[in-house]
Amino acid sequence: MKRFKRIAYILLIIIVAVLSVFIYSNASKDNDQTQKEKTYSQIQYMEFKILELSNAMNQIQTQNYSVTAGELAKQSTQQQSGDSGSNQGGDSQGDSQGGSQEEESGGSAQEKSQEGGMGENQQESKQEGSSGSSSSSSGSQTEDKKEFNLEPDGVLVNKEEINWDEVKSEVENLYGTFPTMTIDLYQFDIKQEDILTFNKEYDNLTTAVEAEDKQKTLAQLTKLYEYLPKFLKGSGQEELEITLLESKVNILKAYSKLDDQNWEEISSDINNAVEQYTKLLSNTNVDANKQYSINKGYIILNELKNSVEKKDISVFLIKYKNLLEEINNI
Repeated sequence: MKRFKRIAYILLIIIVAVLSVFIYSNASKDNDQTQKEKTYSQIQYMEFKILELSNAMNQIQTQNYSVTAGELAKQSTQQQSGDSGSNQGGDSQGDSQGGSQEEESGGSAQEKSQEGGMGENQQESKQEGSSGSSSSSSGSQTEDKKEFNLEPDGVLVNKEEINWDEVKSEVENLYGTFPTMTIDLYQFDIKQEDILTFNKEYDNLTTAVEAEDKQKTLAQLTKLYEYLPKFLKGSGQEELEITLLESKVNILKAYSKLDDQNWEEISSDINNAVEQYTKLLSNTNVDANKQYSINKGYIILNELKNSVEKKDISVFLIKYKNLLEEINNI
């Protein structure tokens, strides 16, 4: 009997130990997955901001129209009340004239008196009503009304200067995300040197933005963008996301060289982008919607490649804008 109890006790200990290991293993996997997703979101947010700042250098928006609010003509309720008051005054005068005509038609003195009195009472009451509405409207406030319009926001119609104040504000605000992102990146198989260099390059971006130097700003944004595929790879993200970002690195390199019009280097960067992007076409782990966007993006990317031969900055920017709009849906 004692031996049976001992065996049962040992089996119970083994079962508890196995369950503990199983629960701990699953909890650890869930924690790793959560950390992986969190890091991906941070990298994705940084990518979005870098592209947004890059596009701001040429006032590129990822939509063809922007909504603007404008003021309608101010309309005072006092003026409206004044108009109604004048109408009432006109009615009163009409009643008075009607009473005069009745006097001329030969009515009795008493009837004339009554009619005259009624006319006066009506005038007084209407005047009081008019003055009351006028006084109440004098305390009312003028209402401001707004109307919303869609204004074209394409490459060819946008001739505004760079809004450096807005760019500086965005760059400064992004510093708040670095401590958390850095800590999270350290938990993965990512070179510490790459993380530290990324932070240093961001300081260099701040210097370029402060000096309002467009070319240096674009160059620094491109350098920062080159680290993002490394961060994705080190944190164990999907191959699709890594390949897509590597393609976009080369597209951004070409875009950053437009003002120098070094079309040979731009052509080389776009060719590298096409080479990287082609890997997405053979990826079998993609749903139908993403595959459609991938195929369409490939067509637009080749159109961008063909536009380099024209050596026209506006044509390039239009194709670049269309390409970003499409591949951002992948």
